[in-house]
Amino acid sequence: MIRCRPVSPFVLVLMLTACSGGGSSVSGSASETAGSSSGLSSLWERVKSLGIETGKTYEMPALGIMADAFMSDTNSRHVAPDAIPQLVMQRREGGIPRFDQAIDGLIEPTRKDVAAVPPAELAQITPLDATHMVYAGPIVVAMQPRKGWEVDAMKPAPIPAALDTPFFRAHRQPSTYDEDVHVRYMEMLAISAIYTNTVFGMIDEKMGTARLADPDAARQQVLTAFQAISAPMLKAALADAARQVSGGNFSTDLTGSGNIHFTHTPAGDFVADPRGLTWTKAGGIWFGDGRINGQTVNLRLASTSSLSQRQAQSGTQGTNADAKVEGTGNVGPGK
Repeated sequence: MIRCRPVSPFVLVLMLTACSGGGSSVSGSASETAGSSSGLSSLWERVKSLGIETGKTYEMPALGIMADAFMSDTNSRHVAPDAIPQLVMQRREGGIPRFDQAIDGLIEPTRKDVAAVPPAELAQITPLDATHMVYAGPIVVAMQPRKGWEVDAMKPAPIPAALDTPFFRAHRQPSTYDEDVHVRYMEMLAISAIYTNTVFGMIDEKMGTARLADPDAARQQVLTAFQAISAPMLKAALADAARQVSGGNFSTDLTGSGNIHFTHTPAGDFVADPRGLTWTKAGGIWFGDGRINGQTVNLRLASTSSLSQRQAQSGTQGTNADAKVEGTGNVGPGK
């Protein structure tokens, strides 16, 4: 007997003939289908904020973020930082008013200006109302970078008796020094530093210790916390700062440091430079240079970057393979 091995249907008919010995009639049919299909389809989207990692917390100086929040808000309203000193240092009947009184005098005019802006448009610019815009002014004064005196701080030296002649007086350049402007200018800076220190302490207390998303969220929260402080409290804080420097004596340092430097007894020492105002008292920095109420205060952030990237990618991948085999065979009677 011949044993048959499995083969392809294409030659099945020949093998059947051999296996039958050529005697009988055999008819057969075979069909084979093979298929293979695989596919991969994916659609994904990633939204990533740079610097964010689960469980990681960053700390940034609260003073810098708070200062940036108020400076950015002022810029969004197209108010130049030096506009506030120019407004409050204007001489009026009876002289230049004290800084806190001049600030309070800006509230009603600001309310009228704000009333002319549609509320929806104003909400896109700033979260502050008119009163809080005005009370944000001293903060801008305190945090504004400065390099050198903006007023003539040099008191004219007395003329020696030997030079007090008609010829000398006729050819001597007239002095531009105004003692009232000089004193009021130092008052403005000192009051702004003391007031800003108080307000930043209030804001820090309202913000608590919750972790914020990023610097953008922190700045927004700073302004929200400031808006939540009542106008009477801000007015009282400004008046209290003014009382601390309304008496006593100012002493101006004109040794050529290039910065604004003066001392008030008993309030303390004040320096205005590119970092803003720094207030030193009781032998240590009380405000400025990263300190609020003499302490280094940080805000907890989930990210140190406010830049967000949105990356989206979609695609499909697939492979398909099909194979189909069909065959038929017929064997008639042997001849």
